[in-house]
Amino acid sequence: MNPVWADLLNSDWHDYLGRGRDEDRLENPAWVERFLSRWGPPGAFGPPRRVRTALRRLRTLLARMVSAALAGRDPSPRDWAALGATLAAAPLVRRLERGKGRCAIRLAPAARGLEAVLGDVAAEFAAVFEKGEQGRIRLCENPDCRWVIHDTSHGGNRRWCEGPGGCGNLMKVRRFRERSRASHKSSRARSRS
Repeated sequence: MNPVWADLLNSDWHDYLGRGRDEDRLENPAWVERFLSRWGPPGAFGPPRRVRTALRRLRTLLARMVSAALAGRDPSPRDWAALGATLAAAPLVRRLERGKGRCAIRLAPAARGLEAVLGDVAAEFAAVFEKGEQGRIRLCENPDCRWVIHDTSHGGNRRWCEGPGGCGNLMKVRRFRERSRASHKSSRARSRS
């Protein structure tokens, strides 16, 4: 399962089957509602246009930072500052939770709303760099897909997304068909000679 930051990045959707269709899922109210449902009920985040604009701005920032990581570079100081500003706009407070003679101290958003959503997404993304796992950020190797994936596999060698149809299976089928066509052409050429 993709982390929430990858879901946001992958909202810039490309048809993994190669039919050339693209879709900005931030323009799809049902997709945005599903994405935000982790944080609260529909409509709790402000006007839809403001929500889409804020999500698109964060997606653009994360895309630049992912591009830098994929190229083996550190993101720019400007991008780090923008990510830090997103986190600062969503402060956390300590909350005491009690139950059956025990207590726990939990970090919770100081306020609900769009800034808390953006802060959670930014924090989850920043944690990848904090853990030194930016080398595990990859693009699906299906050239038609280009989904961003965070490879958490043991071997760290994941090549395909787990998108709608699973590009790994799709690419295996494509390679099999290419080999079959090549083999068929080769046998036809031999039978003509």
